[in-house]
Amino acid sequence: MDAKDVAGDLESVILEEEQILARVAALATELHETMAGRVPVLVGVLGGAATFTVDLARAYPDQVEIGWMAIKSYSTRNRASGSVRVLKDLDLDITGRDVIIVDGVIDTGLTMSWLISNLAQRRPASISVCALLRKPETARFASTPTYIGFDVGDGLIVGYGMDFKGKYRNLRCAAVLGSWAQGV
Repeated sequence: MDAKDVAGDLESVILEEEQILARVAALATELHETMAGRVPVLVGVLGGAATFTVDLARAYPDQVEIGWMAIKSYSTRNRASGSVRVLKDLDLDITGRDVIIVDGVIDTGLTMSWLISNLAQRRPASISVCALLRKPETARFASTPTYIGFDVGDGLIVGYGMDFKGKYRNLRCAAVLGSWAQGV
């Protein structure tokens, strides 16, 4: 779906598809250079990072394994409560493996901090984080990604796999959803 198809819902387009795909390719190259012949496990965070994870794996110029986790962090009145629940756990044994957590957007960092801690208990050789988007203005937890696609401002980002109430995931670009479309 193109931005023009839902233009009335969007405040602004922040990244066009071409920009995203070029940066994904650059991130894949950077990851490959860091891994130096090792086969990493990409752990995609469902559902917002599904598109990013698949595109990153496709751009990676060597073997890679993909696993998935779905987790939910809870907040009240835009404040992270610290409560995280696993909706779908990782099916792969990551003991002794190089793990790269792939996320669509890091906002407060609560969910990522929890996920890093959770995966570290499984004794991987290493854990790094690759985020397509990071919101440095809203970060409250120490979970700085090793690899960052783009820094973005505050606002509800949709598109390229990221949604609002199940909508806009198939938008080819990344955009800020207007408050009027959120019912705010």
